[in-house]
Amino acid sequence: MIEIREMRIEDYDSISKLWGKLTEVNISLEFDNRNRMNSYLTRNPGLSSVAIIKEEVVGTALCGHDGRRGSLFHVVLDENIRGNGISKQMIERSINCLKEIGIDNGFLFVSNTNESAQSYWKYNGWKPLPEVTYFYKTFE
Repeated sequence: MIEIREMRIEDYDSISKLWGKLTEVNISLEFDNRNRMNSYLTRNPGLSSVAIIKEEVVGTALCGHDGRRGSLFHVVLDENIRGNGISKQMIERSINCLKEIGIDNGFLFVSNTNESAQSYWKYNGWKPLPEVTYFYKTFE
């Protein structure tokens, strides 16, 4: 039985175990450590989702907003249970939570090298924005 529910900081050990074993995604556990995750979940209460089987996290959808747009990060599912609509359920849960607080659009980030993820998002109605380049900087 799969349970889709709000992500909680108490799930972090199980989440980091899942993220650490996925080879096609590049999630830095050093960056997304317990403290940063706790801050993110506190700032975006109730929006992020997990899929649970037998008390173990098998899927995640990190969700937040900037007051105007929603955002999805780290939407991942254990390789052994893909193709059953579980990711879609997590995404729908998070999007419904965004809609409840008045957010009606959003964005997500997909690695240029992750072709299967790009196909997944396009198939589910998301559109790439070729006119935008994503920049990053660590504040020193």
